Amino acid sequence: MAKVKICGNTNLVDIEKAISHGADYLGLIFVPGSKRFVSRDQARELVLGGAGFEKFVGVFFNQSKEDVEAVAEFVGLKWLQFHGDETSRYCSYFMQKGYSVIKTFRIQDSRSLLRMDEYDVTAYLFDTFSKTSKGGTGQTFDWSLIQDKPYVHEKLFLAGGLHLGNLKDALQAIRPFAVDVASGVEASPGLKDHSKLQQFIQTAHGMNSHVAT
Repeated sequence: MAKVKICGNTNLVDIEKAISHGADYLGLIFVPGSKRFVSRDQARELVLGGAGFEKFVGVFFNQSKEDVEAVAEFVGLKWLQFHGDETSRYCSYFMQKGYSVIKTFRIQDSRSLLRMDEYDVTAYLFDTFSKTSKGGTGQTFDWSLIQDKPYVHEKLFLAGGLHLGNLKDALQAIRPFAVDVASGVEASPGLKDHSKLQQFIQTAHGMNSHVAT
């Protein structure tokens, strides 16, 4: 089975449904301008309403350390995802503070992977490169670029255009540690389709892979 991260959560009903269906991680986006943006006050209410769920992931994009720390402490986050051009030193700062850190790499071609070795983080997330979007493109990238890479099975969150139509193919071809989805389980940006949500989680958890618990 692969772990599942449901990202772009904006309301408690969706969070309760995701938790009840077995989601492993829940993403909250703190990037101004995002269609799925939540304020720190909204996020705190969502975390408090999450019935003790511990793996809420705060998603940030090229934001100052001070801003990230202020949000994380106020909301009560233990997991941070850096989706921009954050340096390895920047990520290490938060690792040393005791946070679990996911670093995003936007994949365009094999050169997109060259800097990975610089980052000593909890996990990687691969999303599809776009000149016009910071993420949530709904498009896949060339999975052959990462097939048979050891880190894929150990610490990779696979994102980029995943949905019920291609999830099984992704799991069979890549066998990632986790899959990450937002638009693929939505009725509209920030609002989940609860049927798709349930099916996506059940499919990911039901597929065999090299993933360890």
